[in-house]
Amino acid sequence: MQGTIVCGVTDTDEGRQALATAVELAERLRLRLVLAHIAEGIASLNGDADGGESLTMKGDREGATRLLARLADEYAVADRAERRVAVGDAPSLLGQIAAEEAADLIVVGARTGGRLRRGLESRLADKLGTETPVPVLIAPPRLRQARKTLAINGARR
Repeated sequence: MQGTIVCGVTDTDEGRQALATAVELAERLRLRLVLAHIAEGIASLNGDADGGESLTMKGDREGATRLLARLADEYAVADRAERRVAVGDAPSLLGQIAAEEAADLIVVGARTGGRLRRGLESRLADKLGTETPVPVLIAPPRLRQARKTLAINGARR
């Protein structure tokens, strides 16, 4: 039985790090990968994705589809990663996608907690905790390259 990872993808540094982490996990563990992008907006009240869709919602959905295609190409998973797009509330829709895909894990991005706070911040991960029983992995942000400085005597610090 093949497991599934659902990755919440955004076009941000945090979203790209989540994607990189999910791709690496899926390859190492030989798991199915589903890329999901939730465009912010108000979903159709009648649940009909085509007929009751406003022009704005349709544009958001098409933009999200293009974004996923571009990022799948960029991370070399276009041929093997499935893609899901939705418009509306990200935590509830990502949880719904994870349930529909029988996901074993959801991967989302995070940013550092700030200058004085330690740890990671992910509002999406916090909200997913109440939306789905699927475990959520918070991909840490990339660390910036540490600057190598030289001491007065020429030794590296």
